[in-house]
Amino acid sequence: MSRSRRPDASPRTRLTLRIDDLAPGGDGVAHVGTGDERRAVFVPRVAVGDEVEALVDLASRPARGKTTRLLSAGEGRVAPSCAYVEACGACDWMHLSREVQRSTREDHLRRALPASMRDLPILLHDTGASLGYRTRARLHIRASGGRAIVGPHGVGSHDIVDIAACVVLDPRLDAALAPLASLLEGAHGTGEAHIALGRGGRPVVELRWDGVLPPACFGRMEKAVTAGVFAGGTLYEGDTPKPAVIGDPTPEMMGADGAVLRLSSGGFAQASDAGNVELGERVLALAKRGAGSKPSASVVELYAGAGNFTVLLARAFERVLAVESSAAACDAARANLGARGLVAKVTCADADAFVFTGSSKTDVVVLDPPRRGARKACAAIAVSSVKAVVYVSCDAPTLGRDLAVLAERFDVAAIESFAMFAGTSHSESVVLLCRKPR
Repeated sequence: MSRSRRPDASPRTRLTLRIDDLAPGGDGVAHVGTGDERRAVFVPRVAVGDEVEALVDLASRPARGKTTRLLSAGEGRVAPSCAYVEACGACDWMHLSREVQRSTREDHLRRALPASMRDLPILLHDTGASLGYRTRARLHIRASGGRAIVGPHGVGSHDIVDIAACVVLDPRLDAALAPLASLLEGAHGTGEAHIALGRGGRPVVELRWDGVLPPACFGRMEKAVTAGVFAGGTLYEGDTPKPAVIGDPTPEMMGADGAVLRLSSGGFAQASDAGNVELGERVLALAKRGAGSKPSASVVELYAGAGNFTVLLARAFERVLAVESSAAACDAARANLGARGLVAKVTCADADAFVFTGSSKTDVVVLDPPRRGARKACAAIAVSSVKAVVYVSCDAPTLGRDLAVLAERFDVAAIESFAMFAGTSHSESVVLLCRKPR
């Protein structure tokens, strides 16, 4: 039971809280009594069992707290590996042991599933490295007075944390932080940079800038590419629709088939190459299981991106149709298939609106939607003749919602969870569903 020194006090009240649970999204949850009401208080960067002194805003719903002092530590708390962990808004679970992270992710996934699925077994995959695993990241930038600050947003804010190093970035990207800041000396405004590894394992950057970029910034980027500091860059300034392209700014990653995958600039890709390979292996294995291991099975992949799973499916099945709404990603998918000598049909279309018809019999659907999920696509799948579904998800609540749409027509054959983002509350999940017998 949580305790409060002044339970009926005004907002931003200093309270003593005991953390009872960790909520999806990473925050800890405590409870306080205010008058005749029992209120939940969400507190970042805490562990179950922690007793903390916190400033609490009781006017917000839910109430929000900020720890000012740790009074006693819960059992799962460990010393974080990062000097910026208290300020940085990225690695929200770096202060928790790997065992606690693992069990809490499983609990959050199980709670998000429809009630009929919550007792099913979940196979947990631990992808290994806790540090130096991110091969792409999004950073925020503010420049004024001749100096640029590059870093992540702070905890619960849009303030930029000025970091000298990031322990979860691949060392090649970590080494690019200081050069990126120096490129923007003399600029004025704010921006966002997507950094990744490109050709030869050198960093590439896509910069979208709201403000003024002096010509010297472009000149420095040219010199940095010539010197091999960056493989290339794509620079958008203000409302200019066409960016400045310097060098080869194409991001690359280790594809799910173990070969290099070329991506569209700014397009989606998993943050960990090693985790992506393991995820891809399991997606392919479950697709084969859903198809009954028949190479002649017809497979439709929705939200296919640059072909990360497509290059696997095209090796295993004779008929593969990949659907993706981004034209640049479709071009990248075709190029990745061609580089491997593989054949699959890539269609630039809205996956949410894909129509499953009787004439184009589909045996297996593989879908990897964005965080918002795939409610419309699942509704279409439910009333189709599709035999099996492999659903890849980065968001447990929308996964649970969409599985409820499929539950009347499909049985769950497997649920797997991948801890691809060590030190954070995020994970990837894969579910195999097979159509119920008539």
